[in-house]
Amino acid sequence: MTGPLRKVLSAKIHRATISEANVDYEGSITIPPELLQAADIAPYESVCVWNVTRGTRLETYAISGLPGSNDVCANGAAAHLIQPGDRVIIAAYAFMTTEQLKQHRPRLIFVDEQNRITHSGPEVPGPQRRSDPGSISGSDGDRSTSPPPSGAGTSPKLPPASDLTDDSSRRQFT
Repeated sequence: MTGPLRKVLSAKIHRATISEANVDYEGSITIPPELLQAADIAPYESVCVWNVTRGTRLETYAISGLPGSNDVCANGAAAHLIQPGDRVIIAAYAFMTTEQLKQHRPRLIFVDEQNRITHSGPEVPGPQRRSDPGSISGSDGDRSTSPPPSGAGTSPKLPPASDLTDDSSRRQFT
């Protein structure tokens, strides 16, 4: 590799709902294994947690919860900044060269209030807003031309992370 490494978003779980916060736990954020896999976040990987409800931010690491659970739990010191019912964004970053960045597409996973996957894919740039999966509302309320995907509103079965991201651009620490 040549050139400087850039720190870029590699994965995001958007607006997960915190189901439990326990300051007496040993630390980290518990995330269902299905969400970790969908976002391609590894257990014990460093993650940033942005609390949409309270405006706080922290860095911790992800641990895998129970299969089939929708629980997202703030553990240890994080429980001072995050409470049950708070909506959070969980993000992971990778380092890559400018050349790798040209092919990079982060894994973006969007969830509902019960932490079920609603859709994946690109973000909607502000000031536009997504009114439902696959459609965008502008500041004037008009929708974009993209129709809702089939099965919108259900938790889709996503392909393995290796099918959606170029693993060569992930987590380059050299």
